[in-house]
Amino acid sequence: YNKCVSCGMCLVNCPFGAIADKSQIFQMIRAIQAGERVYAAVAPAFVGQFGPKVTPGKLRAAMKQLGFADIIEVAIGADLCAAQEAEDFVREVPEELPFMGTSCCPAWSVMAKKLHPDHAHCISMALTPMVITARMVKKDHPDARICFIGPCAAKKLEANRKSVRSDVDYVLTFEELQGMFDAKNIDFTTLEADPEDGLNEGTSMGRGFAVGGGVAAAVVEAIKHIDPTREVQIEYGDGLRECKKMLMMAKAGKRNGYLLEGMGCPGGCVAGAGTLRPVKESTASVERFKNAASSMSTTESPYLDRLKDVEEKC
Repeated sequence: YNKCVSCGMCLVNCPFGAIADKSQIFQMIRAIQAGERVYAAVAPAFVGQFGPKVTPGKLRAAMKQLGFADIIEVAIGADLCAAQEAEDFVREVPEELPFMGTSCCPAWSVMAKKLHPDHAHCISMALTPMVITARMVKKDHPDARICFIGPCAAKKLEANRKSVRSDVDYVLTFEELQGMFDAKNIDFTTLEADPEDGLNEGTSMGRGFAVGGGVAAAVVEAIKHIDPTREVQIEYGDGLRECKKMLMMAKAGKRNGYLLEGMGCPGGCVAGAGTLRPVKESTASVERFKNAASSMSTTESPYLDRLKDVEEKC
């Protein structure tokens, strides 16, 4: 237990289904029934999870039928996370830090800090997309309850931290959300899409956080806007086994100046323990969703000025 980082890969790999994570479906439904305004913050990996013909508009309509007050795209927070990590990297590497590891995957960051506490400061202190998005919503709606919905078991661990607990009230996986759709007998084939598509505000780079290598790509792209002459070397850890090897190389001084992206699930968030679709299929869906974004660069996000709002609450 002292080595567990809640990546959820045991849930996926146990052939008997003997391992399960704790669900907060009951608590969240009770909050909706009690009249609380529960906002759903949906991770970028959502696209394609509920079927190839389930558009963001249909998903929004279905979630409103479940009782959610509104639905927000966490890719918005991913854009701000990339911008923050880009600024930190330019300022701190290599002058203050030999390398920098990304912060968005809690399984990777917790493992890195447990295995190499002497290099814990090299993991970015930037807020994760989930927390940034939650704080933005609560800044605008102080009485809101936030339910993060994504592919990840480790987000349940992150949301339980003292520093995050007041920002994110509930965490559900896509699998758990599908269970709610089934219980409500929601038929996506006959469901009309919501005309107010609230899942269309993230940039292409922010949406790319869902797949392996996407976080580093977004940060590097943002760095180019800060310092066009800066050449950034990157390495991507695909799953915790590869992340561990990457850390060993960094600790040995062989990754100085690097940006290291760690992902607890092989393939990225699209391979998380709470997903419903094969990794290759999900990756292709995310790629199409990325290409459909109205803006490509995180530096074009209309929410960049909100970064100060969420940082003030740290």
